[in-house]
Amino acid sequence: MNVDFNPAFILHQRPYRESSVLLEIYSQDHGRISLLAKGVRQKKRSQAGLLQLYQPLLISWFGRSDLQVLSTAEPDGPAYLLQAESALCGLYINELMVKLLPLGEAEPSLFQSYREALIGLQLAKNNEITLRLFEKHLLSHLGYGLVLEQEVETGDNITAEQDYYYVADRGLHRWKVGQKHNRISGRSIQHLINEQGFDQTSLKEIKQLMRMVMHFYLAGKPLRSRELFSQTYTTALN
Repeated sequence: MNVDFNPAFILHQRPYRESSVLLEIYSQDHGRISLLAKGVRQKKRSQAGLLQLYQPLLISWFGRSDLQVLSTAEPDGPAYLLQAESALCGLYINELMVKLLPLGEAEPSLFQSYREALIGLQLAKNNEITLRLFEKHLLSHLGYGLVLEQEVETGDNITAEQDYYYVADRGLHRWKVGQKHNRISGRSIQHLINEQGFDQTSLKEIKQLMRMVMHFYLAGKPLRSRELFSQTYTTALN
């Protein structure tokens, strides 16, 4: 397969042999792709400097295996500047995409959600909201969309006054005193459904919900970005 100048972002990179780099990218029209960038650490220093996280790119590649070969990369606008806490939040969403997205399945709406997340993290006005909305959109793309409007057992619509708990891959259940599940109010769920109105209480409850759901779909695999974050900060991811 030959692909020319597809909008893309690099999610992860690591050295390969003496002069090459292995890249995980997310492209607008082809989804997550693994690429080998030959010789960029030795012969193509200008290109090596371009192959950075959060840099919008137009990427061309070729090949037929799961590991294809980068042919060219050009900037597609200025890089997003993520600093301090925002930089670690960016690593977190990148790691989620590498670990959860299958190869070669495109979803342009997720590509746009990723770009919007980078904009939010660059502005750094509320990283928690940025992360929670991206997590929600990512789950929806994967086919694991949160079922939030009704209770599983009764089919009743949620109410702001009632408390609930969520079971991954099943949905919402009414919470009762004495249960060990993390409780989330109908009010907080409505904030997540509407993607607005968040406050400190609802963000705390939604973060607990998302952590549980992500842990389920990651099958317990640890996230290096979360470990890095916990060593430095106490919000957003922790």
